[in-house]
Amino acid sequence: MKSNDDMPATECSGKRIKSEMCVYYGPSQQTILSGFSVDFSTGGLFLKTDFPLNVDENITLIFSLPDQEKSVSCKARVTWGNDDKDPCKSELPPGVGVQFVDLSSEELMSISRFIEKYEIKATW
Repeated sequence: MKSNDDMPATECSGKRIKSEMCVYYGPSQQTILSGFSVDFSTGGLFLKTDFPLNVDENITLIFSLPDQEKSVSCKARVTWGNDDKDPCKSELPPGVGVQFVDLSSEELMSISRFIEKYEIKATW
């Protein structure tokens, strides 16, 4: 399930924070599952899941950010997978990296504010 070059594509998406939040996802509105994010950026997130998803598969994501009234609902593309039998990144659980595809500017700003607010800053 790894990407063609075996490198997680979502690593290039700017600041990334650890964030465990409930994410509803699925290949269509008729098949919605739930799981948890592991990390998060303005470009996408890593989703902990045992549900088989293929690289380049398009899925729907729905999640709520803390302190936000409105849920984020967008399309996303699976960019890489972390299989438990042959993990690309052993520090991550089984799951997939996904890239946001159709975020509105309002949703993108909400995600940016969330990342800035919850980013852990070094204190040394």
